[in-house]
Amino acid sequence: MNKLKYYSLALLLLTTNACKEDPLAPDNLVNFETDATGSTSLEGTIKVVLSRAVTSDTEVTISFVGTNATYGTEFTTDPAAVGNQIFLTILSGESEASFTVIKPADFFYEGDENIEFTLMSVGGTLVLGEQMTTTFSFSAITSEGATFTLQGKEDGGDPSNVYKNMAFVDMSANKGTSVSRKSWNIAFYGGAEFRVAINPAYQSAAAPTAKSDIALVDATDADAIEASANNLNFAPAAGALAVVDAWTGEITGTAFAEISATDASNMVYLLSFEGSKTKDKWMKVKVNRMTDGYKVFYALVGSTTIKTLDVPKSADHNFTFVSLETDAIVSVEPEKLDWDIYWSYNTYNAGNNTPYWFQDFIILNTLAGAQAAEIISADATAAATAYTAYDEAAIAGTTFVSTRDAIGSKWRSTNPATGIRRERFYVIRDPRGNVYKMKFVTMGVGSDGGERGRPVIEYKLVKKG
Repeated sequence: MNKLKYYSLALLLLTTNACKEDPLAPDNLVNFETDATGSTSLEGTIKVVLSRAVTSDTEVTISFVGTNATYGTEFTTDPAAVGNQIFLTILSGESEASFTVIKPADFFYEGDENIEFTLMSVGGTLVLGEQMTTTFSFSAITSEGATFTLQGKEDGGDPSNVYKNMAFVDMSANKGTSVSRKSWNIAFYGGAEFRVAINPAYQSAAAPTAKSDIALVDATDADAIEASANNLNFAPAAGALAVVDAWTGEITGTAFAEISATDASNMVYLLSFEGSKTKDKWMKVKVNRMTDGYKVFYALVGSTTIKTLDVPKSADHNFTFVSLETDAIVSVEPEKLDWDIYWSYNTYNAGNNTPYWFQDFIILNTLAGAQAAEIISADATAAATAYTAYDEAAIAGTTFVSTRDAIGSKWRSTNPATGIRRERFYVIRDPRGNVYKMKFVTMGVGSDGGERGRPVIEYKLVKKG
């Protein structure tokens, strides 16, 4: 009898366990990226974001109502609207999609035109989120604040996709821009000086040879640099900072010396990127001045075929960016007044003034005048109170700094892996003079929630510039 009871109980447990289903995944929510955006250019982009990627092409239906703005006269969209609806397809494997608002070039705007877009329905297993409406203005806005997700990650099976992008944020416009961190190698300063920057998000290093003629640079020059403290395989001796740009962001602190007006004074540099490049993969680069920009000569270190590229200066941008791998000028940073911070990998101080590759790093747009302050409290509760209380009157007593690593990695802890440091927040004066208080909400480490590669920030306007 006891055996019968035992076997009956065992059978019941097996049956119960067999009936258990895998835990349900949380809802895949669909939201507009922000509640408001604006544009003074002929086109503006509005983004729809998901909690995670879809596994098949999925349609989202968006309706709109214009105020002093009629479709076909004051604006059109891409994709084109049908009636007063836009049908937007989110492609399989993607976690976002966008559409464009287009303004006629010959139309004069009064400044009171806007369009309210509403998420009406979603396909597949998607669920409507809380941010179901957004307003597009035909002029620049100064955001009162938002909760914003930085799109550093791209979906897909490759773990490196977590750090695929450089994710830029313009708080006053509620706007984000993401570009592949590997899309460029060197950048050319648009200011008065002639300076060349290397890509800190691509683990880059550069060192000069003793030659100014690129045709004479070969493997022996790579041997000499590899044997020196300036080894470009990203294992330089402690204190060997010359191979990277100054992480505090001064334009005078580039690994490349200022470009001289005398061509013979400009040395050929060897450039490495992604750290694991062996010396036969290093590139040799020489840069000369032109009247309105730069002329670049480049090739693999062992090659005798020299490529050239003319790079004009852009007064509207901090830099003009170049990919030596695709032989092209590429679009990376937004215009210099149109971004405040970006998130990415970054080359930084390992602790003994040796370059090291940091994850989840925040760069401040100091070249365009942005400044930041870190406000630290005793604990998370005190910091939450201080963040709420911080107002315009507090600005005068705040010490701002103008280094691009003002936020850097200080906002999070990955060793130990506790995630966001909630006992602190930041105050940012943007390039247009607006002052915002900003805190990090999630980053996907420890128990802080969120998703690694898509950190969430909250910001609120303290004072309009």
